[in-house]
Amino acid sequence: MSSKDQNSASILSFQKGRYVFTDHLEEVHPEGVTVPFLTAKAILMVSDDGLIKGDVATVKISDLILKQSTFIDDDGKVIEAHKLYVWPRNLGSTKEWTANKQEFLNEFVLNFPIEVISLDESNGVTWKYITPENFKKIPEGMDVSASFKDYVEHQNEYFFLRRPLKEPK
Repeated sequence: MSSKDQNSASILSFQKGRYVFTDHLEEVHPEGVTVPFLTAKAILMVSDDGLIKGDVATVKISDLILKQSTFIDDDGKVIEAHKLYVWPRNLGSTKEWTANKQEFLNEFVLNFPIEVISLDESNGVTWKYITPENFKKIPEGMDVSASFKDYVEHQNEYFFLRRPLKEPK
């Protein structure tokens, strides 16, 4: 994974909607911030001022596992999202925290369709896994970008994973 500075204007925060993170999981070090965050490229269908938009964009994926975020499993059990991954032995090591978050996101989030159900004002989100079939249902009259149109035209070339069989952590 590359570690680089990105223009934070090009990185989206979560909105309510459906996402599949496909690649480019990267560590980002914004100027003046001591703890890096992680971003990844996603195919997304989100609600924006009552409109549903389809796009392919870079999203701040590490918000899924913030202390303020919540994961809902298939049985409706609510789990604090930061408890989904294994914390490092050295709690003071930013490098180890970042590595453990990357490992979790690579194994349990990349290529698994998810739905963001609600947003918290502190950047936390409530999310759950959804099926690939559910993700691939495209709403009528959706506002789509050129990159999303390309995804729709080549949808049969995309293979998304189902909810992981084993529980995280």
